[in-house]
This record gives sequence, structure tokens and C-alpha cells, in this order.
Amino acid sequence: MNQLVLLINFLGLLLLEPFLLADLSITQNVPTSMAPGTEVRVTVTVEKGSLSGFAKLQLDLPPGLTATAIETKGASFTFADQKAKFIWMALPSTPTFKVSYTLSAEASLSGNQAIQGRFSYIEDNERKTYELPTSTVDMGPGGAVLVSETTSMEDPTSDDLASAASAAPAGSTMMAVVDNASGVAPTQGGGGVTATRTITPVTENEMLVEVVVKKGDIRGFGKLQETIPQGFTALEKTSSEAIFTTQDRIAKFVWLNLPAGPELKVVYKLRANEKPDGEYSIDGEFGYLLNDETQKAVIGTSKFFVGAKALEALAHDPSSMDAMDNQDAELARRKAEEAARQEAARQEAAAKAAAEAEQARQQEAVAQQKPKQTTEPRKVTSVPAPEKGVVYKVQISAGHREVGRGYFAARHRYHGDFNIERHQGWIKYVTGRFGSYSEARDQRVAFNNAGHAFPGPFVTAYNNGDRITVQEALVLSNQKWVQ
Repeated sequence: MNQLVLLINFLGLLLLEPFLLADLSITQNVPTSMAPGTEVRVTVTVEKGSLSGFAKLQLDLPPGLTATAIETKGASFTFADQKAKFIWMALPSTPTFKVSYTLSAEASLSGNQAIQGRFSYIEDNERKTYELPTSTVDMGPGGAVLVSETTSMEDPTSDDLASAASAAPAGSTMMAVVDNASGVAPTQGGGGVTATRTITPVTENEMLVEVVVKKGDIRGFGKLQETIPQGFTALEKTSSEAIFTTQDRIAKFVWLNLPAGPELKVVYKLRANEKPDGEYSIDGEFGYLLNDETQKAVIGTSKFFVGAKALEALAHDPSSMDAMDNQDAELARRKAEEAARQEAARQEAAAKAAAEAEQARQQEAVAQQKPKQTTEPRKVTSVPAPEKGVVYKVQISAGHREVGRGYFAARHRYHGDFNIERHQGWIKYVTGRFGSYSEARDQRVAFNNAGHAFPGPFVTAYNNGDRITVQEALVLSNQKWVQ
């Protein structure tokens, strides 16, 4: 009797298991043929029913084929060792969802290529696997079917969990865009979305990378993914409300709901660390939803240098430093001259008032006792000020980011000293310290005659360390305007 009961239970399990798996169905629209050197979009449809929790979709690609994620539905995506993995710590709540990726083929590929896959998940504390039907892609004349070497059952241990936590398995190399000799060309996305990238060297081994996406009125989910050189570090500067993450060579800006404006801009600092001098490149793309379909705008390849050539490129780029140009400096001089003429009467009155006030102070000092006379200097010297009295300097440049001696040496052939000031939202570069306006004016003329081609230069003035107008300084120091 016991044997009969066991047999009935065993037969029941055999009959029940297909029904348990019947709610799970996965299909992918891999093309039956594909031209070498091209790429196609592949969509995987997962009908999971009420299944939830941890899961992994793995696609095994033969050598010569690569995968780049487009839509992951919240999964962590990696491509390493010819395996494309979508890993969810928690599956989407909807009974059916779609993920997509770009399938790229090398130009030298030929013959029939087989893509295998499996969907692993946890149910009742047990690991279960759904095998996807093998998809064969005809790449043209060639040999036999190539299948990537893999086992049907993998150990669901720390590698999967590490990938789910956005850290690639040890020893793997993440890939998003495969660079080639000519680079990846930019491509406009659906709805007319475009993205551009600008790389500006800050030092020999640091760059500012700015990506501008012209998205129109598109809202909803968006993801900017940048593939940086191996060994570099990306640091967020401006994210436009995105969630910024980095993993190996991938820097991501993710929006659950894109900003309302027609354009968004992100900025990150790229640090070369200990990488050798030479040429490097960045690739990337912007993914988004349009009419519930995933689209992407390819930014393309941007080349840049690390080392001495970085500063050479900076020096020859007229837009590299957002400086006050000659026109701005000339306008400042004209305004100063006009103010000097128009306010001559006011200056004269102010000078007279200052003289009268000084005379009154002197009379008061004579009338007061010596102890009071000796306390006044102590009171003045106790005020913390880096400079005393009226001082004139020469501003040689200004911008919105800080540069060093290498910049001025490379671009202006200037090897002298300078100080950096932050004033009214600008980073200003000044040199010299003169007691009279005429001395500062002579230095400005000398800079022009030396051919440094500074965007200016012009004279600035200070009183006890505080920046003031030249007109105010002339009044306070009883000096005259000199052409």
C-alpha cells in the first residue's frame, strides 16, 4: 500500500510540474539573418504571471556577437565573457514585461551563429530554470553553427548577487559600446532626440565632460550611459536631478521622470588616475521611452588626450576658457573713462570732503591726550586684513573654472606669478601689487607690448583687501586718472 501511495505521489508531481511552469513563457525576436558589421534591436518578452523576487535572464552569445542594454526594466545589466545578464533583485510587478538590447556583429563574422539563453528564478526557496529555445542567426557564407560554451545550470551564488548590486563579477570586463578605429558615429533617436558631448581638459590628467540632450517635451524614464576608458574614474558634477552611478567603465545618469525642459545637461569629471599619456575615447548613448517604446540617441565617440597634449589642445581651443575677452575689457575701460568724466564733480566734492574729514581727525588727534593717541594704532592693527590701504593690480584673465600655470604657459607664454580671486561668480586671475594707478597702468601696457594676448588686461583696485572700482580708489588715494 505504501509503495502504491508513493507511486501516485510521484506521478502527481510529474503531471503537476508542467502546469506550475505553464505560467512562465519567454520569447525573443532574434532575426533569422543578419549582415556582418551591423546591429539590430532584440526584444525579449517575459510572461511571468505572479512570479516575483530575484531572477536572472542570461543570454549566451558566440564570439563575434556583443550585446548592449537598451531597456532593462530595473535589472542590472552586464556583458562579459560572451554572456549578457539581466539580473533583478525584485522582478517587475506586472505579469508581462519586455527587455531589449542591441545585438552587434563583427564585420568578419560569417556562418550560422546560435544564441542560447535561460531564465533562472527562486520559487519556494528553490532555484528553477526556464530554458529559452535556441535562436540561430545566419551571417552569410561560413561554417557550422557556433555555440558559446556554457553549462545549462549555473551556481546562483555571489556572482549573481554582486551583479544585482551593480558590481560586475571579478575578472570580467563590462562593455556597452565597442570602439573601433574610426569611432562610433552619433545617431538621432526617435522623436528627433539628439545628444552631444564636450570634453574640456582641466589639468593634464583631469577633464570635464559635458553632455547636452535635446529631448523636446519627452518625459518619463531616461538613462544616459557613458563608457569611459579602462582605469579612469568618473565623478558627478551636475546631474540634472538624475541618479548617478558608476561601475567599472560605465557611468550612468538615470531619471525616473525626465525634467520638463526641452534640454538637459549633465557634467562629470573624468580622472585619468595613473594612466599613461596618450589618446583615449568615450562612447555613450541616451535611452528613453517614446509611445511606450524604448528609443535611443547615440552620442558617438569623443577622443581626448591625457598628458602634455591635453594642455596643448586647451591652449589652442579659443573656447576652452570662458574668459572676459578683449571686447569686454575694452568696454570696462570705456565705462571707467566715461564714469571718470561724468562724475568729475562728484569726485572733486568727495575729495574735498575727505580732506576736510582728514583735517578734522588731525585736529581731534592734537586735542586728545597721548594715551588716546597710542590706542588708535592698536585698534587699527587688530583688524584682520590681508592688505592695507589702496592697492592696484592687473587682471589678466577670468573664467568659470580654475586653471594653473600650465594653462598660461601654453596659451599665453606667461610664466610669471598670479593670484586667484573669486568675485561675482567669476574666477579671476590678477598679478602685481602697486601703490599708484599709473604703475598698474604701465604694467598693463607692458603685458600688451609683450604679446601675451591676455583677454584684457585691465587695472583693478582694492581698499584694505576689498575689491572696489578704480574711481573709488582714485578718490581715496587722491590720485588722478592717467590715460
